Amino acid sequence: MKLNHFTDFSMRVLMYLNQKKEPSQSSLDDLASTFKISRNHLIKVVQFLGANELVNTKRGAKGGITISEKAKLYPLGDLIHLLEQDDSPIVNCDTKPCIFKLHNCKLKSLFNKAYLLFIESLNEYTLTDLEFNDWNSIFEN
Repeated sequence: MKLNHFTDFSMRVLMYLNQKKEPSQSSLDDLASTFKISRNHLIKVVQFLGANELVNTKRGAKGGITISEKAKLYPLGDLIHLLEQDDSPIVNCDTKPCIFKLHNCKLKSLFNKAYLLFIESLNEYTLTDLEFNDWNSIFEN
């Protein structure tokens, strides 16, 4: 299983915002520069995170992006599932006719079980569990 770029970028943004000790705000330009990610990609990420109440956004000169309390408490597995935005099964027996479909194939159910266990194991953690001891050293270069 491979997580999509949207999930990757979203997790980076959430982890970064969660590390900020004071309630300072970040801008899209700050995030784009920090992660060397296109501002256009980050606009979509921040809009989605805002719509799902995972970040707070404020427009204007004193505006910016901050992490919400909801995001800090959100179980990581549920967060990953939300960010992936895809409820289709890992193995889709219907996209092309599968000769094994009629013969009690267990592949789809095994992958679905593994995915649920993946989400369940991540749900033991929140963003706070991902904090670094020395966050500033990451960005000194």
